[in-house]
Amino acid sequence: MIRLLPMALRSRIRSNCKRQNEDCKLQIVNCKNHSKVLLYFAFLILHFAFFNAPALAATLTGRVEIVGSYNIKPRKNLDEQIKAERSLIVSKDGGIKDAVVFIKGINLSSYVPDQKHIRTGLKREETSSLIQKEVVIDQKRKAFIPHAFPVIVGAKVTFKNSDPFVHRIISNSEEKKLRMEFAYEGATMDVTFDKPGIIELWCDDHKRMQGWILVMETPFFAATDEKGYFTIPDVPVGRYTVEVWHEVLGIQNREIEIKAGENSMVDFKLPGKEF
Repeated sequence: MIRLLPMALRSRIRSNCKRQNEDCKLQIVNCKNHSKVLLYFAFLILHFAFFNAPALAATLTGRVEIVGSYNIKPRKNLDEQIKAERSLIVSKDGGIKDAVVFIKGINLSSYVPDQKHIRTGLKREETSSLIQKEVVIDQKRKAFIPHAFPVIVGAKVTFKNSDPFVHRIISNSEEKKLRMEFAYEGATMDVTFDKPGIIELWCDDHKRMQGWILVMETPFFAATDEKGYFTIPDVPVGRYTVEVWHEVLGIQNREIEIKAGENSMVDFKLPGKEF
């Protein structure tokens, strides 16, 4: 019996030591898990602070309207008349379609957007493009669609022919001289616009066809919709000059201030004219 007592004590001591070792290992594992959790939450905080900070940008919206009377003079032939009518499209309540609005003073080289800023399309809420993945200008029913459209410097534009006849597209603009022939329906051609400026397009076969490409250094721009509205999202905080351009009614500037997290509005009223 006396001999068995030391053996029992040694067994209990080993058992206690083993349990203590397991507890220590568990504590170490728990500490590691807690560290992982803390690192995960720290990553989330940094991610939302630097990549999802809506307070650092705002949306600029507005409308371009015509004020006063305007009149399109009779042209000498049908093609010239249609061309003139397409150059100024006004809604019933005065909204101007195909005006281009842009923010001056922010160049693409000074603004590096992340993936959430990539936008494309021609809908009202998507007419601004920080990085344009694809721009298509169609030739359909003897018209350029869209009629006037802004792109960023370096953008590749795909010209497409959706008419069952030939179009020969020309531009004599200093920033981009073009001679393109689209011999059949479905024909396409890619053109890169690497210099800022205003590019006028026309068709040598159909005199009613006229279009405009505004090549921008700023990534913040929009084309107005059928009712004259525009939207420019993700504008950084600051004071800026906003300019509107229209092929007939000219340009107009407005000064604005974009505040953190506060959406802004600016409207333009362009005087009507006879042309």
